[in-house]
Amino acid sequence: MKELMYGEHPSTVTKGFKDSLDKIKQKVFWEANSAVKRNTNIDAKQIIRKTSTHNFPEGVTVRTHRMKDGITSAYFHSDVKTKYYGSGNNKSYYNTIGHKLIVTFPATYHGSREYGYSFNGNLDKQTTFREMGQILDYIKSELDAMYDNGN
Repeated sequence: MKELMYGEHPSTVTKGFKDSLDKIKQKVFWEANSAVKRNTNIDAKQIIRKTSTHNFPEGVTVRTHRMKDGITSAYFHSDVKTKYYGSGNNKSYYNTIGHKLIVTFPATYHGSREYGYSFNGNLDKQTTFREMGQILDYIKSELDAMYDNGN
């Protein structure tokens, strides 16, 4: 992920990469399915139960829509706030999301053409394009290992 600069020692690059990969892994949550549960690279604390997208935690959540094809989307959620309506025993809670970006990964449909990345929504100001790219690279490497379908 990081290119070696002139005069930079390789051990500092490796350490920086490992630190950044650990930070990336902490930001990414995976919606449970059998492939995710089998993947030993994914920490069990980062796996969440299946839920509605508006209940996804703040950060990045990965959802596979069709395991057969490995069709997967990453949901970048920020500024998540829990609100309620009603009062007393009749309170109902719900989440509002300030910024949401959905990135769908490339997929090849059987007997059809290959589709590229699809971006929909808006990204918060705190997440840089470089950080988004690193997160997507990490997710794509895990998807390639799990589904082995050329994603």
